[in-house]
Amino acid sequence: MRRYTLAQLEALRCVVVFRGFQAAADHLKVTQPTISLRIRELESIVGYSLLRRSGGRGELTAEGAVFYQYVEQLTRTLGEMDRRVRSRDPLRGVLRMGASDTFAIGCLPDLLSKMDTIYPDLRVELTITRSTTLAELLNTDQLDIAFMVETPLDPRIRVHPLAYCRMAWFGRNAGGRPSRPLGAADLEGRRLMTLPVNSPLHSLMVRWFEAAQHPLPPVSICNSLAIILRLINAGHAWSILPECFTLSNEESRLSTPLAVMPELPMLKLCAAYRTETDADTLLPVVDLVKGILISKPGLLPLG
Repeated sequence: MRRYTLAQLEALRCVVVFRGFQAAADHLKVTQPTISLRIRELESIVGYSLLRRSGGRGELTAEGAVFYQYVEQLTRTLGEMDRRVRSRDPLRGVLRMGASDTFAIGCLPDLLSKMDTIYPDLRVELTITRSTTLAELLNTDQLDIAFMVETPLDPRIRVHPLAYCRMAWFGRNAGGRPSRPLGAADLEGRRLMTLPVNSPLHSLMVRWFEAAQHPLPPVSICNSLAIILRLINAGHAWSILPECFTLSNEESRLSTPLAVMPELPMLKLCAAYRTETDADTLLPVVDLVKGILISKPGLLPLG
C-alpha cells in the first residue's frame, strides 16, 4: 500500500479549499514552500500531477479530482473518529446499528425518522440480518446497538427487553379456511419454509413440532423473511412468522393467521448494546423505540 501522510493529504485539501498555496500555508501555519514540498511528495507517490499550478493557485487535474474525492471521504471519516473518541458518545459520528428483519420491517423507518430529527449530525450504518448473527457482531464489537429477538449474549452486553412478539402460522389453503385448528399432522406434505438453522424462527418451528409430539417434516431454508412472505402469498410455502412483520408489510400483507394446536409461544424483542462505562449513552435510542412499539400491532410492549 502506498504511504501517504496525513500532512500531505491535508496540504492538498487546503490548497483546493482555500484556492491557493499561500492561503493553505496560512491556514496550516506553515510556510508556502512547505505546502509545495508536501504536494510534490504526494504527486511523486501517486505517480501523476494532482494540481495545475498558475500564479500561486492550484486547480485539480482530472486525475487529481478523482484522488481528491477519497481525500474528502477520509477527512470526514477522521473527523467522525475524532468526535467519537473525544466524546466517547456513540450518538456522535457513526452509529453502527443492527436489526432483525422483524424489527427492520415493522419499526426501523419510524426510528430513523425520529433520529434524523433529534440527531441530525449522526450517520447510521445498518446491518439487517438474523438475530444470531447480530449477537455475534455485538459480541465482537462490530455493532454499537442491535434490535433483535432475545439471544444469548456476552455478559458485557447490556440488554433491554422491548416487547413480546406474537407468532403465527401462515399459508394458503386450497380448500379455504379450515373449520378447526390445524395440528402438526395437517402440515404434512406442505412446503414448510423458515430461516437457517439456529435462527430463532427455525428453533421455534422445531419446538412447535416437538410440543405436538410429531416428527419435524422436511423444511426448506430461506435467508429472507420478505421472500418467505411473498412465497406464502403466492401459495408456495407455509411458515411461522411474526404477526407484526406481516401487518407492517404494506406491499404484501398476508391473510389472517391460521389457528393451530398447540399454540405458538411468543418471542421477545430486545435492544442490546455494548457499553464500556456506567453512562447509559444509548438509552435515549431505546426509549425512542419503546415509544414506537406502543402503536405497532402484533407487539406487546414491555415496560
